[in-house]
Amino acid sequence: MYSTQLTNSQWQVMQSILNDNRKRKYDLHSIMNAILYLLKTGCQWRMLPREFPPYRTVFYYFRKWATMGVWKKLNHALNMLFRQQSGREPSPSVAIMDSQSVKNSERGVCEKGYDGNKKINGRKRHIIVDTLGLLLAVKVHAANIHDSKGAFELIDEFDREKYVRMRKIIADKAYRGDLEGYCKGKNLELDIAPGLEGRKASFEVIPQRWKVERSISWFQWNRRLSRDFEAETSSSEAIALISNIKRIIRNF
Repeated sequence: MYSTQLTNSQWQVMQSILNDNRKRKYDLHSIMNAILYLLKTGCQWRMLPREFPPYRTVFYYFRKWATMGVWKKLNHALNMLFRQQSGREPSPSVAIMDSQSVKNSERGVCEKGYDGNKKINGRKRHIIVDTLGLLLAVKVHAANIHDSKGAFELIDEFDREKYVRMRKIIADKAYRGDLEGYCKGKNLELDIAPGLEGRKASFEVIPQRWKVERSISWFQWNRRLSRDFEAETSSSEAIALISNIKRIIRNF
């Protein structure tokens, strides 16, 4: 048994959300275990151990659920459960936004570019998290797109109907400009957090902003996210959502 495998109680929580009891040759529990193994180890699909269902079957469900929005549904439901378990309202009222540029694999990757600021050739992960660090929305695009431009797609990805209490999104100075007016049109306040004044020898924490940086660092717990290995950005977004799902489900 691998450390990434779900316990029966954890799977029951996920199964109640998926609400899919159709009989199959390979059960969804084993398919989910295979996807979590790939997420953690970063192996290729065809290199999945033989204890799991055939890799083609596992990949089929991964892509199908990405296309049908199942990963988004599962992520949202678990976010709400975890917030309630933590004594919070199911829907957050404040969120934090930021991006991470990552290198991509050498072959088969479209929609990539060079981030001159970070000196990285690859893609950019744009994320919105709540104050607990839970991933609310993610959008992946070429790294050469500036934060203030790429964030428009991220705001469109953010489902206001699911997060009815959301009123404010905190971001850094890179997001100044037209995005502020765009957010107002969606009944959201874009709060630009102040930057650090001058150079300081010691590390300084910016209120609330550090929480999204922590969420970005959590991506590194999974080797599949150490760089972008996915051919399509929709698959990259699904992998990021699954990483949040994996982190939450350990609490059940």
